Amino acid sequence: MKQRMLDSIQSPNYPPNFKKPKRSWFRFWLAIIMLVLLASGIWLGTKVALFAQKIIDGKGKKISFAGLFLSKDKPLAGEEEGEIRILLMGIGGEKHEGGALTDTLILATIKMPENKKGEVKVGLVSIPRDLLAYIPGMDFKKINSAYAYGEAGGKKEGPALAVATLERLIGKDIPYYGVVDFQGFEKSIDDLGGIEITVDQAFTDAEYPDEKLGYISPVTFEKGLQKMDGTRALQFVRSRHGNNNEGSDFARSRRQQKVLAAVRDKILSAKVLTNLSLVDRLANNFADHLRTNLQPHEIKRLYDITRDAEEQNIISMGIDGESGLVCDKIEEETGAYLLIPCNGLEDYRDIRKLFRDQFVIGAFQAEKPVIEFQNVSKIETLSRDAQNLLTAPFLKITIGNYRGGANYQESVIYDNSKGTKSAALKYLKDRLGVKVAASPFPFSTFTENPDFVIILTEDVENKLQ
Repeated sequence: MKQRMLDSIQSPNYPPNFKKPKRSWFRFWLAIIMLVLLASGIWLGTKVALFAQKIIDGKGKKISFAGLFLSKDKPLAGEEEGEIRILLMGIGGEKHEGGALTDTLILATIKMPENKKGEVKVGLVSIPRDLLAYIPGMDFKKINSAYAYGEAGGKKEGPALAVATLERLIGKDIPYYGVVDFQGFEKSIDDLGGIEITVDQAFTDAEYPDEKLGYISPVTFEKGLQKMDGTRALQFVRSRHGNNNEGSDFARSRRQQKVLAAVRDKILSAKVLTNLSLVDRLANNFADHLRTNLQPHEIKRLYDITRDAEEQNIISMGIDGESGLVCDKIEEETGAYLLIPCNGLEDYRDIRKLFRDQFVIGAFQAEKPVIEFQNVSKIETLSRDAQNLLTAPFLKITIGNYRGGANYQESVIYDNSKGTKSAALKYLKDRLGVKVAASPFPFSTFTENPDFVIILTEDVENKLQ
C-alpha cells in the first residue's frame, strides 16, 4: 500500500523556498492523545466511530465502534520482531504560515521485552527539521519539507512521503504515523481546569514568538508552584530563549516532561475516563487536529502495551550538536541553514547506529559516563583503537599511557562509579570483552574523577579489530 501511495507522488508545483515556520511545537503530545483516544474509545460508544472516521486514514473504509474490539489480540506491525515504530509529526496547520512543514519529527520506538518478565521500553528520538535528506522524487532537501511536498496540489500523501524519507535515512521500516497540529492544546488544558507546575528556576524569554512572525512582550516565570491555563502552559513548553540556563533544547525538554506529568496527574485526578462530558469536549478538540493510520483496535493495543511503562524506561533524545552526529552547513547558493552528517553528506551510518542502540545511548545521556583508557602495552595505537570502537554519543573518553608501577598481564575495567552507571558498564563489558575488577582508587588518572578506568594490554588487540 505504501509503495502505491509513493508511486502516485510526482514532483509537485510547490514553492522551492518555504518560509520558516513558527518555533518548535512540544514533543510529548502523543501520550495525551493516547489518553483521550482510550477514554473516548472505551466510553463514548458509537460517537467514537465518528471521531475515528475523522482522524484515521482508512482509505475510504467505514470505521465502526466494533473496530475497537475486533482483532484486539492481533499483534502490531513489528511487535513480534521486537520493535514497533511510529513516526510522529507536528505541523502548524491551516492557519499557520508554512503550515504543512513538519516542525516536529519524532520517531517513537516501542521495544518489546525479550521475555514475559521483561519491561517495555519507549524511545523518542527527535529528528532536526533542518537535516538534509533524500526525499523520493525530490532529491536532497530539508527533511521537514517531505510532508509538505506530499500534500502539495491537493494530494494527501504527506505522511507516506515523510515516512519513506525517514525509512531511507535510518534503514528501518516505519509502519505507523501520527500527524498533529496543536491548535487544540490551549483549549484542552483549559477544559481540564488548568494544571499545576513547579517551576524549578525563574527565567525570562524576551523572544517568545507571536502569531505574526514577531515577538510578544517578555514571558517571565517565577520559581515555585504555579497554576497554568492553556496559554501559560503553551508558553512554558515552547519557550526557547529563556535566560538562567533555560534557553537550551534540553531545558525545554525537561519543562515539557513536567507539563506531561502534570496533565497526566490532572487527567487521573479529574477521573477523565468516567467524565463523559469532559471526554466529549477533549475528543472534539482533537477531531480536527489529528491524523493517523493506526486503526482503533491498534490504538487500543498500543495503549495496552505501553500503559505500564516505567518512567525510567522512557528515553528521549535528539539528533543535535551535543550528539556529535550532525554539523552546521550554509548552502552557498541560497544561504539556507542546513544540518548534514558530520561524516559527510549521505553518510548516515552513525545516525543509523543511534537508532539501533537508542536505548543504550539514552542511558548514556542520563548517566554521562566519563571513561579513561590507559595503555600499558607496547602497541601505540591500542587506546585509540579502543576509543574508535566506542562510537556511541554521550561518552566522554580520555586516552593515554599507563603511568603507574603495577605489572598487568590482562586488560581490566575499574568501576569507580560504584555500580551507579550500570548501562555504561554493561556496554563496556560487552564491547571490549574485558573483565571488571574492584576499583583501586586513589589511582593516577588523566581526568578528574573518571567513572571508569580501563587498563589495556596486548590481550585486547584482537577484540578491537
